[in-house]
Amino acid sequence: MKIRTMLIIAMIIFSLLAMTVFTVFLGIHLSASSENQYKETMREMSGKQSGALLSFFDSYTQRFNIIAGNPAVKDFAAFMDAGGEIKIEAEADDENDGENGYDFAPEYLNALRALQSFAEGDSGITGITIFAEPNPDSSDADERAGVIMSVGGDFRDFIMSTRRERLSENQFAVNPVSGGYETEQDFELIQFARLGDSSYYMLCTYSSADITEFFNHSRPSTRGKLILICPLNNLLDNNLRGNLDEEYRTTQEYQHIKRFIQDDRFRNGLEFFSFEVGREESHALFNEVGNTGWMLGVIGRTADIEDNYRDATSLIRNLAIFLGILMTGFSVFFVIKFTQPLVIIRDVLTKIRRGDHDVRINIKQGNEYGEIAKEFNDLLDNVVIGEVRHRTVIEMSDNIIFEWNLQKDEVIFSNNFSKKFSYRAPTDLYKDSFLVKCKVHPEDTANYKKTLEKLAAGETIQQDEFRWKNIFGDYVWFLLRAAPIHSANNEIIKVVGVIVDIDNAKKKEKILSARANYDALTSLYNRETLEELINNEIDLIAARKNEFAILFIDVDDFKFFNDNYSHATGDQVLRFTALSINDIVSNYGMAGRFGGDEFVVCIRNAEVNDPAKTAEEILKRLGEGFKCDVGDQLSVKVSIGIAIIRDTAKRVDEIIGMADEAMYKIKKSGKSNYGFIN
Repeated sequence: MKIRTMLIIAMIIFSLLAMTVFTVFLGIHLSASSENQYKETMREMSGKQSGALLSFFDSYTQRFNIIAGNPAVKDFAAFMDAGGEIKIEAEADDENDGENGYDFAPEYLNALRALQSFAEGDSGITGITIFAEPNPDSSDADERAGVIMSVGGDFRDFIMSTRRERLSENQFAVNPVSGGYETEQDFELIQFARLGDSSYYMLCTYSSADITEFFNHSRPSTRGKLILICPLNNLLDNNLRGNLDEEYRTTQEYQHIKRFIQDDRFRNGLEFFSFEVGREESHALFNEVGNTGWMLGVIGRTADIEDNYRDATSLIRNLAIFLGILMTGFSVFFVIKFTQPLVIIRDVLTKIRRGDHDVRINIKQGNEYGEIAKEFNDLLDNVVIGEVRHRTVIEMSDNIIFEWNLQKDEVIFSNNFSKKFSYRAPTDLYKDSFLVKCKVHPEDTANYKKTLEKLAAGETIQQDEFRWKNIFGDYVWFLLRAAPIHSANNEIIKVVGVIVDIDNAKKKEKILSARANYDALTSLYNRETLEELINNEIDLIAARKNEFAILFIDVDDFKFFNDNYSHATGDQVLRFTALSINDIVSNYGMAGRFGGDEFVVCIRNAEVNDPAKTAEEILKRLGEGFKCDVGDQLSVKVSIGIAIIRDTAKRVDEIIGMADEAMYKIKKSGKSNYGFIN
């Protein structure tokens, strides 16, 4: 098949494929976007309803606390803790309110009346019980359950059951009422907690009316439904009541829910999960409601998500078809117009293959085809000369060329190898070669082994650097580059590489790096290095539990030296100042040239190394002066600002600025002195 025909077909296929991928990608993106938006709506609703449920629980907890804080209830708990008896012996002339000649204690009667008033009021409370820890050995049913006082229901079974052990104090739980889950009033909420510091508990039950109202006003906007699961695994939703632990009560949907919320992945942060009931797929989001032990779930149908992006997908599909047709027409035009020079190139290559090395590509176009023709023609002219030149360059170059024949497992080096290394391989085999037997610096051994593995795998080595022992026994830096050579069937047959001596460059780099840290005129630290060192001191004072001082030093009337002597004398003044300062502080600090005639000194352990004494010594030493190049004795005066640093929150520019501010105050007040920042 002609290459032009193939290109046309390829371009058409590419255009159609691109449009197809574009359509599919956008469809997937829209689907994911719609799904994410749908899920975000579910997440927002879950958070809103969780907040509403917490408010709902808080209102009941407030009612519980009001009852628990009632004086009569508190007095009764204190009375019982003190060993009081509920029944006391009746007086002879009393009307007997108890049994068998006993009356009830006043504390009991007062608390009972208080509980009855709460239970009979319009508070949503259906029952209240005060109980102690159960006594299973008692013959009396109330004593066996630990019940001391009860209004509005019999809760002995709950108190003695494992359900109470699974429920933490102050938590709410769904409690089935007598008769099971048969009507809208088939459950109630239950809560218990200790009565203050006493050894007794109070249990309250609340009507299901409020939680039912919660469901009626909380239907999801996603056309799904809400589900609540209490700490006892009792489940509530708009239509169903049940317990997830009782398999015969659960539908297929809730079997899926139970399996997912018990999954370790869910406990480790899994939010959304999907499941199918029949042929309908649904998404579910379950979140824990605060620290209540409750879980709130929102369930929505996948079909609702699909409705959100179906129209957009149709529009994208039509657009993709139009663009596909347009790109197909353009592809045909492009191939026909720009492949004509390939015919000329094909004919010339055919003649060259048949032995005609004088033939040339005759294309004069000012584009890539013309450039290819020129370069190819030049290549034919220089192919023989190039081969000779290649051999000559290798012999004259200081770089070492090596070739690893993977098929023969042999390695050969260029002749200049012996100028750098003393090793002589007994054979040309790879295992005996310098690549394996060379002496590598211990710090570079691991990286060098990796490089050999890459070479064996035929990977290209761009520029790996190692230290090898040279002919004199010294470790010297060398750079290694290598690239594979493939056969016609793309099989790696050789690896060709070059070894370059870069030791001098490495040493020069190190010297330049060291010079870059110092000021060329004064040999003090330059500004950038000094700021970096001061930053390091800031980080260290927290660990050292000490302080340091910054001295900002400015030469007074420096212009006088330049104007009345020369700039060379001015440079002498700066060098003398720098040398004097560094000589004074070198044992307990560091100094640097901040710029022009300004210097900055950092004094460590300022509480021991008094910065004021240091400033006085600098003023004295500079005042003694020096003999300049013209023979005059020159005295140098400076103004010094001092900042003491104890706060690690300050950074270097702020600290130096403080010392600079103190220095300017000295300048304004007469110069040639020192002062601290206020």
